[in-house]
Amino acid sequence: MSTLRRVHEAPSGWFNRRVRPSPRQLAVVLFAVVSLAAPSAAHADGSAIHPDNRPTPIPDRTNGEIPADELIGIQARCVSTRPAATSLHLLIQAARRAGVALGTSECYRSLDGQVRERQQWSAAGAAGCAAAPRTTPDGKVVGTSMHGWGKAADFNDGVRGLTFSSPAYRWLKANAGAYGWNHPGWAEPGGSGCDEPWHWEWVGDGGTMEADPIRADVVAVMSTDEAPGWWTVDGLGAVTAADGAADHGGAEGIPLQRVIVGGTATDDGGGYWLVAADGGVFAFGNAPFLGSMGGQRLNRPVVGMAATPSGQGYWLVAEDGGIFAFGDAVFAGSMGGQRLNRPVVGMAATPTGLGYWLVASDGGIFAFGNAPFLGSTGSIRLNRPMASMASTAEADGYWLVAEDGGIFAFGDAPFRGSLGGTPTAPVAGMVPAGEGYRVVAIDGTVTAFGTQ
Repeated sequence: MSTLRRVHEAPSGWFNRRVRPSPRQLAVVLFAVVSLAAPSAAHADGSAIHPDNRPTPIPDRTNGEIPADELIGIQARCVSTRPAATSLHLLIQAARRAGVALGTSECYRSLDGQVRERQQWSAAGAAGCAAAPRTTPDGKVVGTSMHGWGKAADFNDGVRGLTFSSPAYRWLKANAGAYGWNHPGWAEPGGSGCDEPWHWEWVGDGGTMEADPIRADVVAVMSTDEAPGWWTVDGLGAVTAADGAADHGGAEGIPLQRVIVGGTATDDGGGYWLVAADGGVFAFGNAPFLGSMGGQRLNRPVVGMAATPSGQGYWLVAEDGGIFAFGDAVFAGSMGGQRLNRPVVGMAATPTGLGYWLVASDGGIFAFGNAPFLGSTGSIRLNRPMASMASTAEADGYWLVAEDGGIFAFGDAPFRGSLGGTPTAPVAGMVPAGEGYRVVAIDGTVTAFGTQ
């Protein structure tokens, strides 16, 4: 994994004004999603999102025979190779935050699966619409499908496969490129006679064109007021320490069942926890392991966590607002079983550990225990969905951050600036920092506001 992190420092006086829940910057982030009408332009500017680009083979591996410990579960019928897994998870979650139903029918396809797929298409009189396994000179049958590398996904709308008029297909055309996912030219209308609006491929490493990589694997940023620096976390569990933060290790060497989705540090910075989408918890440094939801059946995936001030407890929060408390973390209520307009995307705890807030992707806030409700953007039309939240040290305010880096401050939380209207990769999370906050994007870029 790359350890490069770019940090943009913004003076505390930059856009030094309070944010009220009103429409933010009008500019919408434009990502490198290329129109088929001008493929030459895409190639010229180095973008991997191009109709002729294809996924790269995995060195020293055989198509359709990827070892199980190199695959990670995304959904019930979808496993993906490790390099592509986080971006696929983030892509699906981003669609859900936007209110778009997007699921998967199949991702990795074994050699046996490729043989069956070829037979089914042949029986339907369209053999050319399925990749044909080939036989090597020594008689071995090997796969040729991009699914066999774990770098392709067949999407659905939760019920059926996509059509070219499906909202999910239109959303993918506008947003998938930011996560490194490409719709190949042969699958476009009239591209080959085998139109497949549901089939997309990962070229985030640059693909066969060796284009500019599209990084989309960072899921969280962690910090604490009592220790210097901060840490960024990627979906494979790699933790990168910055600005003097201590390195306590990571989960990148563990064969994960699901991708890592969040993390939080102990108050003294001597350790941290990481949490996966299946509720599995990984503890490092002086952070104690106090239990997890790994191996349990969840209604919806876990999306984040928060720790108690003692360092002897933590909460996990799921997309449906369900709360799971461990150690000395107090269960003060949840939204589990309630109908939500949009999924929950994050949480923050009060400094006493007796309450917490949840934030949904529409900016709706749910307060529990001694966490005060100080406002939300639930009734405001947002340019982009919310991605995360953080609270002030005194619990008298909190910030919300949208995917485009727009910041909303409530209560006594000071507004120190935002990325709204600035071209950036989608934002993954935020943490308090000094008199302000840090924001991290999925490409690992950390932007600090008001930390001097």
